[in-house]
Amino acid sequence: MPRPFLPVEGPAPVTSVGEFIHEEPVKSPFMQPLFPAIGKNHMKSSFMKPFFHAIILMMSLQTTSIAYAAELVATDPIRLQPESKANKIVDRQDAQVPDRVHLGNGLLGTRIRRNAIDWLPVQAAVNANGFLDRHATYDLTGEYYGKWLEASTLSWANTREPRLRDAIDKSVEKLLKYQSEDGYFGPFPPAKRWSPPWDVWSHKYILIGLSTYYRYTGNREALEAAKKTADLLCRDFSESRRSLAIGHCGGMSSYSLLEPMVWMYRLTGDERYRSLCDYIVRSWEQPRNLQIVSGLLEKKGVKGLKAYEYLSCVNGMLEWYRITGDPNLLQAALNAWEDIVTKRLYITGSSSQKEIFGGDHFLPNTGDVCETCVTVTWLQFNTHLLRLTNEARFAQQLERTCYNHLCGAQRPDGKHWGYYVNLEGGSKYGSGPFPCCIGSGPRGMAMIPTFAVATDADGVVMNFYDAGNATLNLRDGSEVRLTIDGKFGAEPKSSVTVELPQSKDFAIKLRIPYWCEEPSVRVNKEPISFPKNLTTDAYLPIKRMWKSGDVVTIECPLSPRIILGEYGNRGRLAVAYGPLVLATDAKLNGDGQPRQVLRPAEETLRSFTVEPAPEPFLDWPGAQVFRIAVRGGEARLVPFSVAGCGGQFYQVWPLYEGGIPENGNLFATAVESYSRTGRINKSLFQNGSVWTNDGKKADEDWFALALDNPVTINCVTFIHGKSEPPGGWFDTSAGKPKVQVKNEKGGPWITIGEFADYSDTTAETCNNKKLQQMGSPFVLTLDQPQSIFAVRVIGKPSCGNKPEQNYVTCSGLRAALLPTNSTASPR
Repeated sequence: MPRPFLPVEGPAPVTSVGEFIHEEPVKSPFMQPLFPAIGKNHMKSSFMKPFFHAIILMMSLQTTSIAYAAELVATDPIRLQPESKANKIVDRQDAQVPDRVHLGNGLLGTRIRRNAIDWLPVQAAVNANGFLDRHATYDLTGEYYGKWLEASTLSWANTREPRLRDAIDKSVEKLLKYQSEDGYFGPFPPAKRWSPPWDVWSHKYILIGLSTYYRYTGNREALEAAKKTADLLCRDFSESRRSLAIGHCGGMSSYSLLEPMVWMYRLTGDERYRSLCDYIVRSWEQPRNLQIVSGLLEKKGVKGLKAYEYLSCVNGMLEWYRITGDPNLLQAALNAWEDIVTKRLYITGSSSQKEIFGGDHFLPNTGDVCETCVTVTWLQFNTHLLRLTNEARFAQQLERTCYNHLCGAQRPDGKHWGYYVNLEGGSKYGSGPFPCCIGSGPRGMAMIPTFAVATDADGVVMNFYDAGNATLNLRDGSEVRLTIDGKFGAEPKSSVTVELPQSKDFAIKLRIPYWCEEPSVRVNKEPISFPKNLTTDAYLPIKRMWKSGDVVTIECPLSPRIILGEYGNRGRLAVAYGPLVLATDAKLNGDGQPRQVLRPAEETLRSFTVEPAPEPFLDWPGAQVFRIAVRGGEARLVPFSVAGCGGQFYQVWPLYEGGIPENGNLFATAVESYSRTGRINKSLFQNGSVWTNDGKKADEDWFALALDNPVTINCVTFIHGKSEPPGGWFDTSAGKPKVQVKNEKGGPWITIGEFADYSDTTAETCNNKKLQQMGSPFVLTLDQPQSIFAVRVIGKPSCGNKPEQNYVTCSGLRAALLPTNSTASPR
């Protein structure tokens, strides 16, 4: 069957090897985790229909990835379509066409292939079919399609996976049928265009997808379609027409159109496109507008801003800097980067809470943090700064992000992505309310070959050391081939073998990982000395006359690193190993206790051992897990990239013995117990609840915490769980709930007071608003501090409207030593 849209220039197309067809629907357990929130009503909505079109397709492909991998073909190098306008600012480090760098069976290479083979092809139907309903009321279809098209094009360029190329071509053919004569792709009639908040944003992503597809295939119809859309945007938006300050967050989403409009200007040289870019940047600085440039130059930071959209605007600003050379634009971006790295970046390489840049050093581990769209846009931001400055500090951040939060957002088998990827919790995978992140994640993975190994004015730049090979053209046009061997992240030694048609004088620059304290480098077994002033911001340059067969060996000793928590993580510690941030994982620890309390830092380091990873954590041939001492025995840690992959509880920042958390709770590492095990039995420490509703009736219920060593306290706080019609509160008709302690280990319980502020209730009724709210605190403050080993809250349970049973719920128990003039409770 002839391939549609044969390129005018560029590589010959790959022959089609068949279409994705599956006639009979099949049942699969994979459907449940893929779309957990979809019900019958969702199936009727126009924007969800295309997702169901792809489910059967996805299930039919689950067993085919091995066969696909065997069919990857080698072809001539891709020749990008030329641009009409040159940048005023030339990148100091060159982006690579993805077919020049092929990562092998290391962690990143494995994940890149799975993204290209097991995810992107099956998403073709999802995204192309989103344009079928021209009467839709949902304006994000273009975002999802454009992301998919860009990621798929880059992935095809890297892998030459024929089924992916076939899916791309057919989807573009279908897409162009739904473009209006004036260039509009959205679902709205002319009178309503651009008013929906995401309409411009969706066209931005269509431009990104089509322009990327054109550059890699030479397809003129795709370019003409992109030009029609760009022309429409130029006609509709300007100072004398309509403002782009529409949509959410002061128009951030619409203003991020800057990035692809710069691309279109470079591709075509059309001055109208440049004028629209200039209008966008000037509009930012108008009174009561975003003031992105001036705000960053004044070092106001990014606190409280919508992270994904803001970074999208800043990435567009850096593209505009390449065109104009305005140094203020670069400085503004550097100020934003510094603000994020020092105040808002998680150790796993992402940011945001509920899609917003949080307050200074406010980095909660749970509660919808680290949106994958933010992770990928942060990756893009660092890629821009790396290329513009050639400073290794940006490659250090790329390593942190790629090996941890990007891989952590991707299911290890490559068949799903996550929306919010918390540092503590259960399952990480699922589209959430919108599938934006399952479109962003694949883009980030597909971009890695463009910067993993690169070139600059001096020669070759080694940013990453994942096993693989690269065929690079130096700036004088000469070719260098590199073979990278080793198991980066699992073994200390990596080697780079040079192949040249003839000897040549140039530099190979090595990034020394930020975590490597005692690196060693050799060329053909001869040691290389390090400059005394070498920092993690710089590369180690090795300039010499290179010849074929030369081998560079870099050794970065691997050892565990303890990261002591600060601010909200005070009293906790994280463990890292090489580039990997580790996490506890309930699936690996046989006692079934999801919450581990680590030993103090020095003891954790002494007990640390490494072993091969079992399934399902064996996501690449070098995968490992790690054994450490914990309270009561030992436990195993896994890389964050696979933590929670089976839906089990995981935790990057466990408590450690002797650590006191930010809320001052001296019992944060205690052993917990309760009078009864009910329907919900999570923990008093994990932002969860413990319920005693076992279906029976009891005279008393209690919740207790115990330590091996005494602590001095003067304040006890009980956090109410949830009140329901059949109970959940303490019945106070015979007295308020009491606080009891043990002054000796194993001694008797002694009553020291009661919660006088606890609301008046009966066994059947609870009308107080405070007890209707989950998480309401009740506090007992002592006149004199006491030294205790254990504390518990005890009282009579309630039955509500079911007198045959009763129970109480609790979502936290704390005990602290507060200053004598303090009225705060350790929440």
